[in-house]
Amino acid sequence: MIKLSNLKERIKKKAWEIGFVETGFVKARKFKEYEDTLLQLSDKGRNPPFVTDDVEKRTNPFLIMEDCKTIISLAVSYTGYVNASLEHPPNQNQGYITPSAWGEDYHKKLEKMMGDLIDYINSEVQGNHNFIPFVDTGPLSDRHIATLAGIGFCGKNTNLITLSAGSFVWLGHILTNIAIEADAPLELSCGSCRKCIDSCPVQAIKEKGGIDYNKCLANQLIQKEASTEVLKKAENRVYGCDTCQLVCSFNSGVKKENNIASPEWIDLNFLLSLSNKKFRNNYGLKAFGWRGKKVLQRNAESILSKRN
Repeated sequence: MIKLSNLKERIKKKAWEIGFVETGFVKARKFKEYEDTLLQLSDKGRNPPFVTDDVEKRTNPFLIMEDCKTIISLAVSYTGYVNASLEHPPNQNQGYITPSAWGEDYHKKLEKMMGDLIDYINSEVQGNHNFIPFVDTGPLSDRHIATLAGIGFCGKNTNLITLSAGSFVWLGHILTNIAIEADAPLELSCGSCRKCIDSCPVQAIKEKGGIDYNKCLANQLIQKEASTEVLKKAENRVYGCDTCQLVCSFNSGVKKENNIASPEWIDLNFLLSLSNKKFRNNYGLKAFGWRGKKVLQRNAESILSKRN
């Protein structure tokens, strides 16, 4: 068994071998500093989609694991999928799918990777220890935890920006009752840059940072109902937006992986021709497949109508 004094660096090394580009550690506590932000978002109706409005659940890890001592924050790069210009589809029959959704469902990918990391930690530390992993599925904020763990900082567009892969990352975290030394947050920020604010097609990014999810195209395009104005401003987009990421200076120098096919554009006529069964067969395992064909076909029809 290894010494606990070496545990943090051993875990980071193993996490890198498994495929995580960033790993950090946070001492478990109630995140009171995050409460005011959440309350303001809730009061203004600007909560991110698919998250609970219960501030206590979103800031208190002890409601999930009573004896929690550490939260391990993890990031996986999807830079290999990013190779797009939103303005120029390969041909007039294609629409844009955000690169983060083109691969296999990242929830399943990260869950498997975190399971491998948990197995490693269990093999290295004596005793019975508890682990609870989350990938977008828990009440705690992946981005807030990642910021505290020092694996990145929160940009004005609210994306978690890492030094290794910019904001092109999937995030997850593991709660454990093993005490591990915490990491320090990065002392970085967007400074005076406002590229994402000025470039947002629907002005969803606030002057001082933060997203109005009632405006954000990425959120609006996955709703069962979308206004004519939203579909008009969506331009070439079927799923996702990405403008604020593609203009971000921290993403411009990110090293890309070269071993992943990056289609990014989907054939709109093919999408419109699919039955429910054929949609599941073709896209059911993709990260965007959860939304189902009806909403995506609506977006595809809108794109083609603007081009004809």
